[in-house]
Amino acid sequence: MRSFLLATALLLAAAVQGQQADDVFADGLAAIRQQEHRTAVDIFTGVIAQRPAQAKAWYYRGLSREALGDRTGALHDLDRALLLEPADLNIRLRRAETLVHAERYREAEADLQAILEAAPGQAIALHARYTRGQVLVAQGDREGALAVYDELVRLAPGDAKAWCNRGLVRNGLGEHEAAVADLAHALSLDPTLVKAYGGRAQALIALGRAQEACADIVKARELGDAGLDELLIIYCL
Repeated sequence: MRSFLLATALLLAAAVQGQQADDVFADGLAAIRQQEHRTAVDIFTGVIAQRPAQAKAWYYRGLSREALGDRTGALHDLDRALLLEPADLNIRLRRAETLVHAERYREAEADLQAILEAAPGQAIALHARYTRGQVLVAQGDREGALAVYDELVRLAPGDAKAWCNRGLVRNGLGEHEAAVADLAHALSLDPTLVKAYGGRAQALIALGRAQEACADIVKARELGDAGLDELLIIYCL
């Protein structure tokens, strides 16, 4: 009887500790939602101390470290999370995105390819293609990026970002008429897509249609893009 009571007490204590850990974990998620990333790092560091095998704690601490600009720490945490949960494609995608920011493109490509092979028809594969397009653009392979965005437009024709990215790449390739068409379609799907206004303005200027471009430059500035001020002064004032 005494051993039974002892075992019951130990189980109850473990359950209480587990509930407390779950509550702390929820506090960490709340801190991330409120963009209080330093607090989130502290919270998840405590969770990791109690549950070092909990992949999601490493993952979320990695996200907050990345948000704070600690890319080395973020990659350390994401590596650990993926070591614990190698089949978790969300962790792999976030590591790929962080590797892109760190300009470690070959490693990012390996993660993205693994996602595309593991889940070719799932939504996460679309995100992987977006990131792969960014990698190719960063490496100067606009033709390769165009092929990626062609596929994205085919797979997700209602996605404004797909049309916008393809338009921006076409603009970089000198295909200005096609770029204007893609960016116009992107804006028909999402009129708040600020990059599309800036990209279309640049394409219109390249086509000698600066007067039309001014409306896009003004709209882009209204949406928070201050990078077009020089174009505004040259062509619109």
